[in-house]
Amino acid sequence: MMSSRLLMLLLVLWGSTAGLLGQSIEKTFIRSFNLQGASDVTLQLQGPVEVQTWSEDILRVQMTVQLHHGSEAMLRSLAQAGRYNLHGYLEQGRFLIEAPGLAREVLINGQPLTEQIAFTVFAPENVQITVEDGTSAAAFLPNNL
Repeated sequence: MMSSRLLMLLLVLWGSTAGLLGQSIEKTFIRSFNLQGASDVTLQLQGPVEVQTWSEDILRVQMTVQLHHGSEAMLRSLAQAGRYNLHGYLEQGRFLIEAPGLAREVLINGQPLTEQIAFTVFAPENVQITVEDGTSAAAFLPNNL
């Protein structure tokens, strides 16, 4: 009797945990950059990038991460480990923004992490944006947006 109750409790807990792991978790990370006077910005980001202009002097990047078959704790752990950190720096008059943590492969139970990452960039009106994803580059001028 006692063992059957314990078995039922374990089955219920296991079933609820499996349901949680099967869900998609989504979080948006926001990082703002002082362009230090640069009017050319290169985005070295892997994933879809939407560029919008705005009237602010800073450039803002919103990174939306969606984890499939993960948990909120897993996403929090990946963020704390620096996977979703954006780095920005001046190089030869251009401001470069990259996400070096995304280049590392993450394995969960021997399987590659399944995530979707999309970027929305809010750029000052007088800044030219070039998006490089490793295979192609696209340039965005304020009047083309």
